[in-house]
Amino acid sequence: MQDSLHVNVLGKKVGNILYENNEYIFTYTTQNQDTFVSLSMPIRTKSYANPKLHPIFEMHLPEGYLLSIIKKHFSKITKTDDFGLLKLMAHSIKGRLTYEVNTIHEEETLSLDALLHPKSETLFDELVSRFALNSPLSGVQPKVLAKVRDKVTLPLQEYIVKSWGDEYPHLSLNEFYCMKIVKLSCIDVPEFYLSDDNKLFIMKRFDIKENGTYLGFEDMCVLQARQADEKYEGSYESIAKSIKTFVSPKHKKKALRDFFKMMVINTLVQNGDAHLKNFGLLYENIDDIWLAPAYDVVCTTLYIQKDIPALHLLGSKKWWSKPFLMRFGKEYCDLSASDTSTLYDECVEAMRIISSEIKERIEKEKDLHVKTFLSALVEMFEKGINKE
Repeated sequence: MQDSLHVNVLGKKVGNILYENNEYIFTYTTQNQDTFVSLSMPIRTKSYANPKLHPIFEMHLPEGYLLSIIKKHFSKITKTDDFGLLKLMAHSIKGRLTYEVNTIHEEETLSLDALLHPKSETLFDELVSRFALNSPLSGVQPKVLAKVRDKVTLPLQEYIVKSWGDEYPHLSLNEFYCMKIVKLSCIDVPEFYLSDDNKLFIMKRFDIKENGTYLGFEDMCVLQARQADEKYEGSYESIAKSIKTFVSPKHKKKALRDFFKMMVINTLVQNGDAHLKNFGLLYENIDDIWLAPAYDVVCTTLYIQKDIPALHLLGSKKWWSKPFLMRFGKEYCDLSASDTSTLYDECVEAMRIISSEIKERIEKEKDLHVKTFLSALVEMFEKGINKE
């Protein structure tokens, strides 16, 4: 038994993905070297055969919360194995890479104001019911991809809207302040917001250009030819190596500097979920590839007290000291001792500023639960500030 999908790059058919005899086979139907489906799958005559769905196609399959919602609604009427999910989500996968499908889905929209100033306590549940099947997003956190109109005269934008479950209280607040530290450290970040009720973290999709065309995006699982369930395998050295391998020479120095700062911040805020899928590259074409903005930065030890880093660094998984991180910067990010020290201090200063901002908010905060959470968060940040 076989099943197939036509694969497009920038709107033009470039090949077919076929599922036959428990094997996934992708074959190019073009010789145009600019229309590769992945940086790790250059155009060739020979097919790419894999016992599992190729990482570039698997990248947009739902995980965790979204996967459970979709399986609940569709498992009775269609297969929800990887290829079944890919076909089910194909109409909503919009980017440099798309799929040729016959079904037409009407796109729902809402305003950015409706997200920032919710009038309903169940807004996220309403978003899930409207946008779940149009949300080709990986990751276990509850999230949807929503079409949003900022102002009447502007074109529609796409925003990822995240919520949180009972096991991770105030995760939106957590991510909002961690991402403020990243931004203040002069690392590229997507446009992001926190809703008035603190329930939603809202982030603008970062692979769409101002003119509405799409950039290529690949996470480190794809670039390292790993499946999604291998995202906690490997090391941060392997990410640095992928940056050196794929990033264009004109962007490489900045990419390595920013990656080093990401590593410093993830360590100082104790983000134990900085796995391979939480780093990626963007590209215009094969000659213009750069590090994607930072995303999904949270303090995980507030929920898992003894949490450890997601990947190995220099042979260990622990909350590394400043000398250890500086060694990584010098040996794997090609930075001088002076650069590593300066960049590290920039991250610490950003944490100090955001910690002060949180303390000011705590003084004015009337919600006791929010006040308690922010106090715990700022305590974790201050541990990072004082870390040697």
